[in-house]
Amino acid sequence: MNNYNFSTINDKDFEVLALDLLNEEYNLDLQDFKTGRDKGIDLRFSTIKNDNAIVVQAKHYLKSNFKTLCRNLQKEELDKVVALNPDRYIIVTSQDLSPQNKDEIKSIFHPFIKTSNDIFSSQDLNKLLRKHKEIEKKHFKLWFSSTEIISNILNNAIEGRTRSYLERIKLKIPLYVLTENLNKANKKLAREKILLITGDPGVGKTTLAEVLLFEKAKTKHKIYLINTIREAEDVISTNDKEKQIFYFDDFLGEVYYEIIAGSQKESEIAGFVERIKHTPNKFIILSTRTVILEQARSKSEKIKRSKIETGKYEIVLNSYSNLEKAEILYNHLFFQFLHRKFFETVVEEKLFMWIIKHKNYTPRIIEFITQKERIKSFSKFEFKEFIIKHLTYPEEIWEDSYLNQIEYLDRCLLQTIFTFQRGIEESILRTAYEKRLQFEKRVNNKQISSEQFGLSVKNLFHGFIISSIINVDQKKKQFNFVNPSVSDFLISYFNKNYSIKKATVESIIYLEQFEIFNPEKEKFKFEVELQQIMNLNIQKDKYDSTDKFKQYKFIGYKMEMLLKYCKNINVDSTLLELLKKIDLENIWWIHKSFTYTLNNIDNCPKSFAYIQKEFLNIIESYIKNIDDVDEALKLKSLFKKFGYKFQQYSEEENNQNNLIDLISKITTEREKELMDSYKSDIEEWEDYDSFVYDEVKEIKSSLINTLIPKNISIYIPRHYEKEELEEQIVKNKKERRNASAREANTIDIHNQNINKSTIENKKIEDLFYINDI
Repeated sequence: MNNYNFSTINDKDFEVLALDLLNEEYNLDLQDFKTGRDKGIDLRFSTIKNDNAIVVQAKHYLKSNFKTLCRNLQKEELDKVVALNPDRYIIVTSQDLSPQNKDEIKSIFHPFIKTSNDIFSSQDLNKLLRKHKEIEKKHFKLWFSSTEIISNILNNAIEGRTRSYLERIKLKIPLYVLTENLNKANKKLAREKILLITGDPGVGKTTLAEVLLFEKAKTKHKIYLINTIREAEDVISTNDKEKQIFYFDDFLGEVYYEIIAGSQKESEIAGFVERIKHTPNKFIILSTRTVILEQARSKSEKIKRSKIETGKYEIVLNSYSNLEKAEILYNHLFFQFLHRKFFETVVEEKLFMWIIKHKNYTPRIIEFITQKERIKSFSKFEFKEFIIKHLTYPEEIWEDSYLNQIEYLDRCLLQTIFTFQRGIEESILRTAYEKRLQFEKRVNNKQISSEQFGLSVKNLFHGFIISSIINVDQKKKQFNFVNPSVSDFLISYFNKNYSIKKATVESIIYLEQFEIFNPEKEKFKFEVELQQIMNLNIQKDKYDSTDKFKQYKFIGYKMEMLLKYCKNINVDSTLLELLKKIDLENIWWIHKSFTYTLNNIDNCPKSFAYIQKEFLNIIESYIKNIDDVDEALKLKSLFKKFGYKFQQYSEEENNQNNLIDLISKITTEREKELMDSYKSDIEEWEDYDSFVYDEVKEIKSSLINTLIPKNISIYIPRHYEKEELEEQIVKNKKERRNASAREANTIDIHNQNINKSTIENKKIEDLFYINDI
């Protein structure tokens, strides 16, 4: 049984809830008044004899007590009621009331309140909601003020990180504004089991995903917040009845540059998405910035073919209506429980209209300019100036807080977190920060407390950073920025302050910290001095890695980074020493990095000569680890580059067998990839050729003609049997029926609750009429 405290709806929503419940309970047609001073009327029922036959006053009064409610009723409402002279006066409040409380209110409004049954408390509203289930369903945000629902949601958070995350979402639910996007997203997720949310920074991608997660948790789905596909692979259940939903925020942000470099990450993403698609009771929500997705689509064949590329799984957030913008602003003002002066500032001279129509409006900026801790000491004039400044110059949204509200060493911790980009585990962050503190002590003579990490964390909490428990038993937690815009600000700040960028680079201890400075990302210039720092420290083996397989991958990381980051200096000697340490038996671990090295080694003559000398030893192991068509087709040019004849190599029987194995592996894997991507779209037997086998045949032919001597004939059978493919067509027809059923069962959770004939600007002005907040 749900028990609501109404904490997730604002005063306007509460009034609409009262209207719906009273109309249903008493078969009334109450009028809803939104414009001008209410003169004691929120809702009214008129008869021929009396326009004010029934008058209803709705008093939400979150975070107030009965004494305050009673005082307001007596001072503000009593004279209005006497003037109205209704036949019946009803009060609806979200407060809990005792029988004595009701009697006291009834006595104040004698003889207009006929019976204490006309005083509806929180308990009475819950009783009506249990009676009128359709109204309960209609008020979507109301569901998340239920202690039972919240408890169920948190119980379905599998691990500490997700539980902490859902705890934070709970606090944000009141700020959410229901838009048609929620309906569209809910239907797409139900039908396709995959939802891709795209849009520009700050438009509400994360917020939409979070509301959908709460909705799924309410229906007993277990929630998994993931940072990598491998995390999801570790926990996805083989039990088809177990309900699971995975959320991967900014999923291309982490791996995009690995994808365009040919990393295996794209196959991991596409493969897991396909697994979700074909496993009952499993769902996945992915979000990414539009620009990143478009770039990945143009660069990655596997992303192009995968379900995450297809438009039918995508919802694009690109704009809000002015009314939706107004509702977002209103919610932030209401649920921050700000002093009345701040609300008045927004209402005066209709500043709210200027805000919502500003070209730089985003929900993220609204969250920033209404945060209570940030503005509580402002005068009305200062608040107005603050709003105007940050809407006009949104790139400065964090600048004042960063420069004036935290200490120098706290900023150093922020800079360290920035180098990790995503949530970083506490022990790793502590080690990286200690390295920065050592730098500050040595170079800038800073006095460092032995407890500096804890002090800085405390100073940055909630204003700049948040923490999440990732392992309850081991008491492990990770840290991240409170908002992605902090990272955006630091990019701008680093670009204006070379000394800060240099100090950060000089303090790096983990190679992964360099990724933010990757020249291919074009966020930063990586100057010659910084290149020299990296080269020298790699040479002296001063870096570590956060990768659990670093013992196998570390050499590859370092080789690739030298050639990618240090294009303007001589890294030949450093690279040569790394090449000499490669274990050819384990080259699989560094295959992609080694391929990058082979393709970009031209300006390193000593390293080039070493590869040339060892080429035949290297190439045998290298060929066994090729898994990409383009890479295989470039083998001939690789032989030529290092002075060897591919034709002579391919005529030896042992080498021919290796090349045939390579072709078989690549064509079989491509067959599997294409089948995974398209098998759910197959409707007729002939479609298999169109979607899969025409391309496989073309790839096979191209590889054979390029790599195998003309006099050699080879046969590579199809991976899938005819019976298996026929079964898939049957499954597809069944899944289409199931998908339609899932979509049909989704609830329409978008409800305007506003007279459709009213023009938008009028609705906005109605919203910002100052009532009792």
